[in-house]
Amino acid sequence: MPARLRFVKRAVTLAGLCMVWTTAAWAPGSLGLDEVLQRIRSEPKLASEIEVELRKRDLEVPEIVCVAARHGNQWKHLGGGRAAPYECRIGDRTVTIDAERIYYNVNGHKLGQIRQAPDSILFNRAKSYRESRFRWTWSP
Repeated sequence: MPARLRFVKRAVTLAGLCMVWTTAAWAPGSLGLDEVLQRIRSEPKLASEIEVELRKRDLEVPEIVCVAARHGNQWKHLGGGRAAPYECRIGDRTVTIDAERIYYNVNGHKLGQIRQAPDSILFNRAKSYRESRFRWTWSP
């Protein structure tokens, strides 16, 4: 097999593996609407809009499963945990909810936000986070 062809095969294999590893690290995860409502309790307008949509469609909170971002395995303490953005399909409508996320260490000291603090500090020291400044859109 010519050297150029071997190189191309290796490059394609490596690219494929990178895609698999990245997908696994950032895969979405499911959570119930009840969990989302707990997380957005500081945003009563959003909670009210969701309740209206549920009533319009005669649906109950336990019937709705949402999808959220998942902290990847690079997070020492938070790996696998769900966070915004959340996406919940309620009947024929979908609400997408995003938020700002601030991370804290084991002692509750603020570490900062993604892109605000070094990744190595966040990934290794963040033990908890708080979401705020929720933004949401409905479709259709």
